[in-house]
Amino acid sequence: MKKYQNKTLSDTVSTVGSMLLFLMFAACLLMIIAVAAGTYSRISSNFDKTFGSSASLRYISNKLKGCGSAEIVGQGSGIVLRSDGIFDVIYFGDDGLYEKTVTSETDIGLSGGDRIFELKGMTVSDLGELYKITVTYDGGENSTLIRKG
Repeated sequence: MKKYQNKTLSDTVSTVGSMLLFLMFAACLLMIIAVAAGTYSRISSNFDKTFGSSASLRYISNKLKGCGSAEIVGQGSGIVLRSDGIFDVIYFGDDGLYEKTVTSETDIGLSGGDRIFELKGMTVSDLGELYKITVTYDGGENSTLIRKG
C-alpha cells in the first residue's frame, strides 16, 4: 500500500474545485427556495382575497335564491331571509360576515351568530326586481345582482 506524504498542486486544485462546485449548487438551491417562497406568498394572499369576496357573494346569493322572502335590515348591512317559519339573519359586523338562524321574529337582531367570512364591508340594496350585494375585502370591492324570487 502506498502512502502519499506530499500533496501535489493537482490534488489541491481538485479539492478546491469540488468544494466550489458544491457551494455553487447550495447557493442555487437557496435562491430557488427564496423565489418559491415569495411566489407562494403572493399566490396565498391573492387566493385569500379572491376566496373571501367571491365565496361570500355566492353564499349570500344561494341563500337568497333558496328563501321564501327577504328583507333588508340595518341600513343595508344585513338581510333577513324567511323560509317556513325560520328566520336566517346574515349581517356584517366586527370585520366579518355573520349568520344566525332563529325561529322567532322577536330574536331577529344584528348580533350573535357564527362568523362565516372575514370581510371589510357588506351592503345589500334593493333595485326593484334585483338585489345588489356588494362586499369589500382588503381594499377591493365585488358586487353581484340577484333576481328576486
